[in-house]
Amino acid sequence: MSETNTPIRVLHVLGKIGLNNGISSVVMNYYNKLDHNKLTFDFMLNEDVEADVRAYIESNGSKIYIMPELKASNTFKYIKKLRDFYKTTDYKIIHGHVANSAVFYLGLAWNIPHRIIHSHNTQLADIWWKHIRNWILTRFIKFVANKYITCSKEAAEYLFGRNIKALILNNAIDIDKFIFNAEKREKIRKNLGVVDKVVIGHAGRFCVQKNHEFLLDVFYEAHEANPNLALMLLGDGELREKIEQKAKMLGIDNSVLFLGTKDNVYDYMNAMDMFVLPSLFEGLAVVGIEAQASGLRMISSSNVSRDIDITKTVEFLSPEKTVWIQAILDNKCMNRLEIGMKVKQSGFNIETQIYRLCEYYEELLSLKS
Repeated sequence: MSETNTPIRVLHVLGKIGLNNGISSVVMNYYNKLDHNKLTFDFMLNEDVEADVRAYIESNGSKIYIMPELKASNTFKYIKKLRDFYKTTDYKIIHGHVANSAVFYLGLAWNIPHRIIHSHNTQLADIWWKHIRNWILTRFIKFVANKYITCSKEAAEYLFGRNIKALILNNAIDIDKFIFNAEKREKIRKNLGVVDKVVIGHAGRFCVQKNHEFLLDVFYEAHEANPNLALMLLGDGELREKIEQKAKMLGIDNSVLFLGTKDNVYDYMNAMDMFVLPSLFEGLAVVGIEAQASGLRMISSSNVSRDIDITKTVEFLSPEKTVWIQAILDNKCMNRLEIGMKVKQSGFNIETQIYRLCEYYEELLSLKS
């Protein structure tokens, strides 16, 4: 690492930093493990952050820059803001996590020698018109980026094509937080009133991509066969109210727990008996790594990258309700501590991956000794 007293500063571009955002969770997992005296992240965002989050970031010496959200109506304002910003900064590395606006924030960053785009997903949007818009915008990425990082081979191929060499950086987590704890399990299940229930868990933003409607339909029929089932949903989002109304319409609202966004998801995973990930698409869902670290039996959509199966215990299912219903009713026992230790020994341990990321930045700057 640099021998000077001034830390290396890397500018990370995100839409926002929040508990209900998977990409920002990945970035903040790395950020929390940095030695900020040697290397730190600054952030360019489209939304301001909560006061406590801002205080934490700024206490580490990091800076937050808020840009207007890119819309057709304010494109010129966004471009002007970017131009003004780059005139007053001297970053050597910019690390972008937002694909659809990369043509602008990387395209105007010609004074920054290392321009990274990071692929986190295997699809550009979950709404058709956004998908078309984003597909057009991302065709220019190869002309504005000169370095590439991805969470999985599938995510790299989807965004960059097959001929781009990209660093595969695992969506690592602080595994020790997720290792199964029987005392926490008992306490949370008691507080939630599910002591004797078989708890199916899911954590994710309430949006089309996460496929909550399908999950409710599956749970409804599984619950008909086994009324002792409960469904725990962690997260928030634009479709939450719609999903809550559907649970009421199906008459299962007393068995579905809408718990909102939590900053201690790892505690609630202790209370689950299995974890379900019915997403329509994913790059490499960090929540799936977290579920395995907690030792949970995990059922996943076949649309999710197989790279997520680091314990060789994940069940990938086709999007057929009968298949999912049967899998949920087939309640298997798992050795949770044993599965968690497999994750700890894998390349998804944040301690291993933060070293790789810092080493990569140093190589770009020719600082590696």
